Amino acid sequence: MNQGIAKRRAFLTQRKNQGNRVTVGFTGIADFRSFIGQEYIAGMMKAASDYDLNFINFAGAIKYSLFDDIDFISHYLKNFRFMKAPLVDGLVTWTSSLCSFLDTKTIVQTFNALKPLPMVDIGYLDIEGIPCIRIDNNSSIALIMDHLINRHGYKHFVFIGSKISEPHMRRLNAFQNELKKYGISELPDSIYMTKTMDSIDIAMAVNKLCSAYNLKDHSEIDCIITSSDIIAATVIEELDKQNICVPKDVAVTGFNNQYNGITARSPVTTMDLEYFKRGYAAVELLIDRIMSPEEQFKTRLIPTTLLIRQSCGCFEQSIEDAGEEINTANSMPGTNLSEEEVRNYLFRLTRNIFSGRPEIEIKNLIDAIFDDIYEQKSPSSILRWFQNLLQNIRKDSVLVNSELQQNITNLRKIILPMVKDDDKQFSHIENIFHQLRSLVSVFIEYDTLSTRENSYLMNNLSQIAMNFASATTGKQIQDVLRYQLSEMEIPGIVLCLSDNMTIDLTSSNIELILPEPPLDIKEKLPFKVYDPACIPKTFFPHSRRYNLMLEILYHADRYFGYAFLEIGTQNISVYDTVRMLLSNALHSVYLKEGRTKERSMLLSSEQLVGILHLKSENSQENRNGITVRQITNYLVEHLSEMTNLDKMADELMVSKSHLVRRAKELTGFTIQTLHEKLKIEQAKNLLQVESIKLAEIASRLGFQNQNYFSSVFKKNTGMSPRAWAHRYH
Repeated sequence: MNQGIAKRRAFLTQRKNQGNRVTVGFTGIADFRSFIGQEYIAGMMKAASDYDLNFINFAGAIKYSLFDDIDFISHYLKNFRFMKAPLVDGLVTWTSSLCSFLDTKTIVQTFNALKPLPMVDIGYLDIEGIPCIRIDNNSSIALIMDHLINRHGYKHFVFIGSKISEPHMRRLNAFQNELKKYGISELPDSIYMTKTMDSIDIAMAVNKLCSAYNLKDHSEIDCIITSSDIIAATVIEELDKQNICVPKDVAVTGFNNQYNGITARSPVTTMDLEYFKRGYAAVELLIDRIMSPEEQFKTRLIPTTLLIRQSCGCFEQSIEDAGEEINTANSMPGTNLSEEEVRNYLFRLTRNIFSGRPEIEIKNLIDAIFDDIYEQKSPSSILRWFQNLLQNIRKDSVLVNSELQQNITNLRKIILPMVKDDDKQFSHIENIFHQLRSLVSVFIEYDTLSTRENSYLMNNLSQIAMNFASATTGKQIQDVLRYQLSEMEIPGIVLCLSDNMTIDLTSSNIELILPEPPLDIKEKLPFKVYDPACIPKTFFPHSRRYNLMLEILYHADRYFGYAFLEIGTQNISVYDTVRMLLSNALHSVYLKEGRTKERSMLLSSEQLVGILHLKSENSQENRNGITVRQITNYLVEHLSEMTNLDKMADELMVSKSHLVRRAKELTGFTIQTLHEKLKIEQAKNLLQVESIKLAEIASRLGFQNQNYFSSVFKKNTGMSPRAWAHRYH
């Protein structure tokens, strides 16, 4: 076994045996209708599965419609409250995914504040102390140029990219270096770096290019190299408007292997940036960092793959292979083989074609081949076997047409030589392969039709949305979750809700766990959590490894809490949908139950700052464990009680001595004094309401009697409660 793998497994096994399985997280922002983010996550989840890690997905979705909150980035940044120990042991970051929403300085500060949490980045942004998993732009462009020059003989090139993207600038530099390597002169007016990646800017670049050069028939330009499939697809569209055909008149290449390139008028030759492999490698590097926090790790480059499609002038490899003439000479190892030897020969070859399929399936295929050659059953046994194969693949994943067509081509190369001497048999087997290709096309068409109906689980989703909308109590919302999550392929949830609508994430109560937890866990509900990162892991599935998706629950600028959704479907849009439906339902219930009217009576941030003269939380506070936020949140939640240091230390999961020392360090007050000052600030809020009597205020704030309350109030403010209220009114 690879030494690195063995070392990781030994470390992780030791942690698991100690009852502390390693938990890693992922954070970034993406449009999860694009496969890039989904491939990253799939790679990370596969690594988490292989290494037996817990995985928490903190990634946020770029808003999907105009109806989403316009300030969604501020809501997403609340997720950073969770990204620290003990909830996670390390984090895979996609820092550059935030570049469209925040300036670089803010991004760097945001992620630096998470240190010393071990992190590994998969983007292009450099943050000191965080190693990266990156693509190699130089080798990628080299692969493209090698194919275009040595396979096609192209000599005249244009480059189109966008100056707003740092990776695009790196690809331009790599392109220019490749021209020098091949001794090719850079043509005048052949570099176009647009202000944005909007279609209008790309169209302007294409128009300038068409004015500068004759693009018909490869007369002056052979190929337009672009730095993104999005740009390549738009270039092809704009060229078509000018009656310039790709690749007949000019070739075009892309970069990134995005959906836009696949669906372009001429499918785009591009670079597969191996997002799945990068996600997997990031988790491995993160484990190494967790094992050796003091070691300095270098950035790792992941090799990319050239994907040949039609826009460069080629056809896809599966199409090329399908048209190859079958070499019937010397295809079999000998003519005097026994049936058992032929079966063994076929087994070895077909197992390579259908790698990963169970051995019994391969043996059934060999039986089907013999049936169709010697008995010529109708319908074909091979056709029946392939039908069963497609059904089994659909259970666990999706059908990939190019892979299946390649499988058919490879199988054809094996079987046809066996019947080369019998024209009738040869024709019969060839017809079976025509049927196999049609069968795959039919299955793919069915799946395409089903995604139109089910792209967002739309039919089920409309019914589920109605169920959420009709819930008028907290219990009814919980019942909807019990019965509807499985419809959305979500196995479970840990739901944490605050007592009232809040203007920020504060303390919350774990109110619901699905599937139903063991009795000893269920008896603890509702369980108060004062810091999101300190939610006890016992409330997550603790008898097995878990994969969770965090969703913050909010409506406009008001927060209800958060939910950890157990990951079933990898369509991240579904979890965002649950967040939206659940938030809207909670908003209605909170309004109905009057859980907003006390909000004006809660201590404001300004009042807290006035008492504490605080700076914002910093990495030093996080590094030392308990924070100002935890201390003040707890005390505000317990304004109606007398100060109880033992209870407070127990619920915040720290020692009493550490709690007392840290409170003094961070606030300058003892906990008793701080609690008293917070009570007095809350008393000021309550004194603004004329209908509330002094005795009630004293009772609400945990004072023994009205006289004692008045004495404490005067000590802190210099006047009696009645005098303060009179001055206010």
